Amino acid sequence: MAKKKRKSIYILYLVIIAIAGFIVYGIVIKGDDGSSVAETVAPKEVAENTSFAKEEPEQVVKEPVKTTLVAGGDIMLSRHVGTKIRQAGDNSLPFRRVVDMFSKADIAFANLESPFYDQGPPVTEGMVFKAEPETVDGLKLAGFDMVSLANNHFGNQGRSGMKYTYNHLDEHGIEYCGAGMDYDEAHTASVIEKDGISFAFLCYNGIPPESYGADEETAGLAWAQESTDEVVRDVKKAKETADVVIVSMHHGTEYTPKPAWEQKAIAHAAIDAGAETVIGHHPHVVQEVEKYNDKLIVYSLGNLVFDQMWSRETQEGVIGTYQFVDGALEEIAFQAVIIEDYNQPRFASESEEVPILKRMGLQSSVLN
Repeated sequence: MAKKKRKSIYILYLVIIAIAGFIVYGIVIKGDDGSSVAETVAPKEVAENTSFAKEEPEQVVKEPVKTTLVAGGDIMLSRHVGTKIRQAGDNSLPFRRVVDMFSKADIAFANLESPFYDQGPPVTEGMVFKAEPETVDGLKLAGFDMVSLANNHFGNQGRSGMKYTYNHLDEHGIEYCGAGMDYDEAHTASVIEKDGISFAFLCYNGIPPESYGADEETAGLAWAQESTDEVVRDVKKAKETADVVIVSMHHGTEYTPKPAWEQKAIAHAAIDAGAETVIGHHPHVVQEVEKYNDKLIVYSLGNLVFDQMWSRETQEGVIGTYQFVDGALEEIAFQAVIIEDYNQPRFASESEEVPILKRMGLQSSVLN
């Protein structure tokens, strides 16, 4: 009996020691909800735990901004093209088979070779062009955002035709470059902004008549035939405010596969002044491409919508898909087209495309 009593006292003694130790080394923290949570922490740790830990700011990874510019060659909506449109009663007729390519682009661009004008009968032949006003609907439906007016046919309907074209494009929400109500406007870049990246377009004509050029008081186009001074000045000015400067020039010798020295001089000067790329029109056939100072130059995209059915080369052209990443041109992918029935381009087959790209000096459809 005494042995059992001593054993009970001994167990009680151990329990008391355990409780005392728990009280000394443990802290009971009462939660907001009234529940008790036991923690074994040192006094210093308790003090430290009462302060809020500083949170590191979340790192935000900026996604690269990708922009697609789709550029086509010469578009002429007069003469036989206009006749085909009227016969079909469809202003979108010339663009039906390529519309997806342009309409899905962030920016769609081409050279507009015929002024719009509402005076006089439709032009069905000859070298003096006039597009009927309603044919602008085809450009709009195809998704064109910007057209160059700097070409040797823009003045075919005089200054009145020029001014009518400005207003007509404005009314239909299509930007234009390379022409204006006076010299300053013609030489000022037209800007399109996409996802925070600004693209400035400067367009020039170097094919006579020079009288189509704008001056201080007269509407007209931006002229650049041999001198590069104005191009350099305009590019540098545009570069001050725009992320990307694109130069388009209407220059060179018709129906020849190689660029003339004047084309090269202007293109090189534009690149040296800060242009990201140069896009060429006028020869009505594709021409060789060039990589200059790590920038890509396309001297001629050939025809896009035209009625020059008298040779295979004038029925052919390419559409360039320009891929920009954060405002830097990464590559150009070319898709060859072949014009049928005096107005309508279709995509070339692989076998048809090979010789077209070969004339451009390309072994593949992608240039980077």
